[in-house]
Amino acid sequence: MPLLLALTALLAGCGQDRAQGGYFPLQPGYSWQYRVLRTTMDGARELRHALSVPEPAPNAPADLHVRATLDGQRTLYRDTEDGIYRVGIERRRGRRLPEDEEQQLVLPRNLDAAREWRGKSTTQLIESSAAPWESLFRVQVPVEMHYHVAARDEEVDTPAGRFTRCLRVDGTGETRTDVGSGLGETSINVSTREWYAPGVGLVRLERDETTSAKALAQGSLVMELDGWNAP
Repeated sequence: MPLLLALTALLAGCGQDRAQGGYFPLQPGYSWQYRVLRTTMDGARELRHALSVPEPAPNAPADLHVRATLDGQRTLYRDTEDGIYRVGIERRRGRRLPEDEEQQLVLPRNLDAAREWRGKSTTQLIESSAAPWESLFRVQVPVEMHYHVAARDEEVDTPAGRFTRCLRVDGTGETRTDVGSGLGETSINVSTREWYAPGVGLVRLERDETTSAKALAQGSLVMELDGWNAP
């Protein structure tokens, strides 16, 4: 999975558009730029990630919204009475992932602190090119994530400034899989922490992936808001 697609998929997300206070704006004209630090066993890499909300296509359903990356990948969302759902991904060449495979709740309408929900993710950070591999070896397996609202009033410092009254969503997931290459069956744990500022959206994301295989111990990713624009 390309890095931009992986980053898009990692944005498990929160939504505003009716009652959530602007935590996941879907109005055309919004755009965001992020600094990304991706750390694996091979070291750390600094990256950039950007996305925006384009104008809707003619005759598009009123409840269907799009977020697009600079390379043209489009993630589709549907705003319903229950919350915001991700319903598909259109890649650069127009291939669309089936809705029944991709649809998932990214934020319920009810943001009570006790509210929990489930989502889907894919591991992206457990990798190595060290011996015995001659080229990059990466573990990409599905993980069912369990999310909950951990806080409603946190402060977050980012390169784009300090944000207050942030919503924090925590997620955890665990799976076992045979990763091959002589490593056998391995347990994988994923944990995420996401901060959303009202009227802005995602301002910081932290993700950790760990495994019981010593040859592929762990990976981490931190995304911080570097700049943003509102209509």
